[in-house]
Amino acid sequence: MLSKLTQNAVNTLLWVCKHQDSGPVTTDAVSKRLGLSVSYLESLFSQLKKHGFVVSYRGPGGGYCPQGKPSELMFLDLIKVFEFEHQPKHRPRDGFENLSKDLVFNLMQSFWENQLQGLSMADVLQKVPEGAWGGVIASAAPKLDTRKFKPLQVPRLPTGPNSVFSLATSMAA
Repeated sequence: MLSKLTQNAVNTLLWVCKHQDSGPVTTDAVSKRLGLSVSYLESLFSQLKKHGFVVSYRGPGGGYCPQGKPSELMFLDLIKVFEFEHQPKHRPRDGFENLSKDLVFNLMQSFWENQLQGLSMADVLQKVPEGAWGGVIASAAPKLDTRKFKPLQVPRLPTGPNSVFSLATSMAA
């Protein structure tokens, strides 16, 4: 029941935490693995950076790294930022439908807080199987067609003169 934004934020942060030992992770690498556009990831990373989940490095070899150890980054904090802080604070209560939405919102918030208390990103990383990262998985990628194509014929270039002046020179000799 998490929003798509929250799911993408979780996947992105988990991917960055998973590859922290190999240096900063680029948006291009995350884009290829998770199947998200680079521009969407840039806005997502700016929100993750704003809330203290990642740090960025500029220049060649730059990218994003987790802010601290994955065992220090709490999963519930990420859920709170992307799922509950983005909800409108003051909704009008002019009917049963709005009351029902508020009730579901409050129930979901208390559920997540009770279930995810003390769960760090390192704990989540241990539970995520390798094939669950989204995007195109190398083993599941469609096989390329192995048909052989006939090579193109290279046109033969003329060996004679290529201008009137070259023709005159070749005839005079």
